[in-house]
Amino acid sequence: MIKIFMLVLMAVGVGNVALAGSLSDYWKYDEYYAQHPEQKEASRELIDAVRKDGQKIEGQTRKIKVGVIYPSFQFSNYWPRSVKSFELRMKELGIDYTMQTRYTKPNTEVSKQAKQIEEMLKWQPDYLIYTLDSARQRALIERLIRGTDIKLILQNITTPIKAWGDNQPFMYSGFDHAEGAKILAGYHKKRMPEGTPYGVVFRSKGFVSEMRGLTYIQEIGDYHQLSSSYYTDSSRPAGYTVTKQIISDNPTVAYIYACSTDTALGAVDALAELGRTDVIVNGWGGGSEEIEELKKGSLQVVLMRMNDGNGVSMAEAIKRDLEGKTVPLIFSGDFTVLDDSMSLQEIEEIERHAFRYSNK
Repeated sequence: MIKIFMLVLMAVGVGNVALAGSLSDYWKYDEYYAQHPEQKEASRELIDAVRKDGQKIEGQTRKIKVGVIYPSFQFSNYWPRSVKSFELRMKELGIDYTMQTRYTKPNTEVSKQAKQIEEMLKWQPDYLIYTLDSARQRALIERLIRGTDIKLILQNITTPIKAWGDNQPFMYSGFDHAEGAKILAGYHKKRMPEGTPYGVVFRSKGFVSEMRGLTYIQEIGDYHQLSSSYYTDSSRPAGYTVTKQIISDNPTVAYIYACSTDTALGAVDALAELGRTDVIVNGWGGGSEEIEELKKGSLQVVLMRMNDGNGVSMAEAIKRDLEGKTVPLIFSGDFTVLDDSMSLQEIEEIERHAFRYSNK
C-alpha cells in the first residue's frame, strides 16, 4: 500500500495543476440514475435523514477510524464547517470513532496532500475524506481506489467520473457546481438586461472552475456579453489583480462573475479601490465572509449552500454503512440565493438553517 504512494509522489511532485477532465467526463444525475435506478431510493432516504434530526445508530460492533484531508487554508470557511458539522452529527448519531485531520492550501499543494495520504495509510483508517479538483488529485484517487480497501468519500464533487465505471469511491458529497452556476445565471438574466457586458474570474484550472465557470458561460449564452475572463490561483490577491484587468479591458462591464469566495473577495477589494460601486459581484458558497460582505453592500448576490448538509450527509452515510444499509453514491445539497433586496432578518434566518451545526 505504501509503495503505491511512493510512486504517486514521484508522479505528482512536478508540473502545473492540470484539469481533472472535461465536463463530458462526468455523469449528470439523470444519466447516472438511468444507468443505476436502484440508487434513487437510497438517495431519497439519505436526503430525508440529512434534513431531520439524527437517530442513534444500531448495532455498531467496533470503533472506526476516519481520516480527513482538506484544502481548507483559504478565506472560505466551507471546509472547517464541514468538519464541525460532521463531528457533531457523528456525536448525535452515537457513532464510536476516532478522527485524524490534515489541511493544505487549495490546488497548489497536491504533492503535500500525497504525503498526507501516505501518512494516513499508515494509520489505516476505515473511511478517508478527500476532494477532487485537478488531474493530479485524480491520479491519487485512482490509486486509492485500485490499491486499497479504504472507503473513500470525495467531498465538494457530486458528479461521478464515467471512466471509473463500477469501481467508484464509497461516496461523492457536496453541492452541484453546475447546478449552482445555472442558478446564478438565471438570477443575473432576471436582474440585468439583455446585452449586459460581464467578466469572469475563475479559480485555478480544474474541475471546480470548469463546472462553475464554463457552465455559467454556456447557460448565459448570448443573452449577456462576455468581455474577458481569467484563471487565477484561487486566492484573494489573484481575484483583485484579475478584476482590475477585466475593468481595464472593458470599463463598461456591469458585473463580475466570481467562481469562489476568495476570488469574489479579491474582486470586492479591486472595485473598492477603483471606486466602481456600480459593478455587481456575486459570492459563491455563502460562507460567513460572503454574508458579511452582502450585509455591508460589497457583494450584491450570494449563492448560498445549505452548508452543513455535506458534513451531516457523510455522517449519515457512515451510519448506514455500519448498519448494513445501502449507501447512495451521490449526495447533493440544496442552494438558495441571497441578495441585496433581502432584510437582515431574512438573511439571518437562512444562515441559522444553513449552519445549524457549525454555528454551535
